[in-house]
Amino acid sequence: MDLKICMRHFPFIVLAAVMVLTSCNPTVQFSEPMPPGRLNLPNIPKAMRGVIADDGDKTVIGKDTLWIGDDVLVNGEDFLLRRMAGHIMMNKRVAETGHWEVLAIRKTKDSMYLCQFDDDSEFVQRTTALLEVAPETLTTEGKPGYKYSLLSPSAKEFKQLLQARLYSEDEEGACLLPKGGEVRP
Repeated sequence: MDLKICMRHFPFIVLAAVMVLTSCNPTVQFSEPMPPGRLNLPNIPKAMRGVIADDGDKTVIGKDTLWIGDDVLVNGEDFLLRRMAGHIMMNKRVAETGHWEVLAIRKTKDSMYLCQFDDDSEFVQRTTALLEVAPETLTTEGKPGYKYSLLSPSAKEFKQLLQARLYSEDEEGACLLPKGGEVRP
């Protein structure tokens, strides 16, 4: 992938991650942070830390904090990080349901890809076959309520979900890791 294209998409990866983590209506939720039974990472991995400066906007990924404009997200308070099968999972509790929204970041040696779980028909069909406990379809309380799929995989089953890449991944959204430096797309 061309470095210039990659750098151009990097701010979108970070912004998409924040939007997904702060969205109100995640269509796939988990009963607990993923992967289950794993310890939370105390810090954001070093390779992911750095500064993204784009047309006067600045995003800073620190040791345990994301600064995006005036918004501040703190690891351990606003989200939890866990690791499995070459991925970093960002887990955020969904206030309306008490369940967890999970965003996977697939890391390669020098790049990262933003991945999210969508409840399209293929996902539902494949997870139903893969998981011991099939996904539940639930609706939030209140008006307007929304439907979502609730998954309760074991650590082994969640690893299989990741290895089978049962998530949406934007190939053009891949980008080099900042590795402590400043990225100017």
